[in-house]
Amino acid sequence: MSRQKKIALCVIGFACLFHVLAVMGYLQRSGRLAIVPIYDDVVYLIDGLKRLEVLDRSGLIGFAASFFSLPAHSPFNTLSATFGLMMSGGAVWGAYLLNASWVFVIVGLALLVLRKSGNYGQIGIVLALLATPILGSLVAEFRPDPAWGLLVGFSLALTASVDVTLLRTSRLLGLGLLFGAAVLAKPTAAPATVVVLGVGLVTQMALTLILQRRWSTRLFVRALVLVAVGAVLFITPYAVTNGLEILAYIRTVMGSDIGVWGVQASLFEHLTFYLNRGAGASMLGWVWYWMVPIFAICVYVLIRVRDKRSLCGLAGMAVAALAAYAIVTASQMKTMMIGSILYGTIVAITVWCLGQIVIHIRVRRKLLPVLGALVFATQWVPRAGMIQQADPAMVTTDKASRAVFPEVLRAFASGNAKTALVTVPGPVYAGTLDFLARQQGVARNFIWADTWNSWDLFLKGVAVSDVIILSEPGMKGQALGFNFPGVKFQAPLLKLLQGDQAFSGRPVYTDEQGRSVWVFVRK
Repeated sequence: MSRQKKIALCVIGFACLFHVLAVMGYLQRSGRLAIVPIYDDVVYLIDGLKRLEVLDRSGLIGFAASFFSLPAHSPFNTLSATFGLMMSGGAVWGAYLLNASWVFVIVGLALLVLRKSGNYGQIGIVLALLATPILGSLVAEFRPDPAWGLLVGFSLALTASVDVTLLRTSRLLGLGLLFGAAVLAKPTAAPATVVVLGVGLVTQMALTLILQRRWSTRLFVRALVLVAVGAVLFITPYAVTNGLEILAYIRTVMGSDIGVWGVQASLFEHLTFYLNRGAGASMLGWVWYWMVPIFAICVYVLIRVRDKRSLCGLAGMAVAALAAYAIVTASQMKTMMIGSILYGTIVAITVWCLGQIVIHIRVRRKLLPVLGALVFATQWVPRAGMIQQADPAMVTTDKASRAVFPEVLRAFASGNAKTALVTVPGPVYAGTLDFLARQQGVARNFIWADTWNSWDLFLKGVAVSDVIILSEPGMKGQALGFNFPGVKFQAPLLKLLQGDQAFSGRPVYTDEQGRSVWVFVRK
């Protein structure tokens, strides 16, 4: 390795480390780590604490066996949660810090995509890449979506960087393993991942063989089969342990009736949900403004230099991006995290296009790091993630949770209380209390009544619960903005419990509007 290459890698490594530590510092001051753990991150953190108990008791063999007895919703997040919490003594920051290793993985893939762009080109483009908000989300959100979207995107970018039909067997299998990793990054989105990757790969290979006038069914099928074999080898162990659960989840999400998680909007709002300026810029940053000009310049340059193979690769990525857009737009469930498959693909296409522009246009290479540093200096901020302590709803959530938890812990300490019912999400969440209790070594049954839609369900829940956490309707931070059906039962349920002689209850937190969170304990 040349001295110049070593310097380039050191600069890029330092930039990645600075990015990770700066975002982690922000999380500690004002982001997720400044408040109690909440949705959806807390689900994976709870899974990590459960498996850490198994690891402590049974070692690595028992830990590996837990994936059969307790299938992981997201294997990569489970690993980060378990070993991150192990290193930090159960403190939440450990899981986030270990999960931030995705930054280095994605940058490593970007360097492979940019391997022909020269050292200066790699430095400049990677610095600009680090300034995109989705790279901040890799650190700030302890969930699979950002890494999933970027893995899908850069898997496509790698296929666009080579003639897949002429790759050696080992490289085709390696590409398949990368595809498999993208699928396992978010197993519940496996159908979408397979479609996007498959469409991009098939389009690129077909166009490459046709436009270069060397169509060969044997080469096409060989490449497709070997990539599929590599992906299956990576996916099979997880599919054996958790395949049925994932299929059940996918059927629910893809169904026409997905309850409170669906977005009720007009056709125009559905079509523009992920592409409007507010949503797009929140995940893409500067890329949202420059992606179309960069794409157009790249197409013009490739046509001018008559690089048919690269044009085929770009066409494959473009078709894959359209497929990603169609999938997330057609779904009734819409969030910025689900849109990661679209945003990650757009970011990867932009990086690939910048690399091609650098390769084919004569520029002073030493200016590229300066331009990248300029983008980083003007566009990068340590603030990342969807949860901010400055949000009044998050302040209420944090204060209410810290007030309620000691009451719940005391009830558990009495020895009689085994089950807690949290009747509506927000400002106190069942997952938050469950995680805080497990941090104290107390494992109890927490019932999440998020989507209960009948009075009978609440009556049955009360009958089997020893502790009930009930927030009054209209409290700040309640229900995450979704129309949870259980909210309408809160007032009659509060009246019922106040008159129930089997429970003693009191308000333990009251907001500035006079609404309270009540804790009822069975006598």
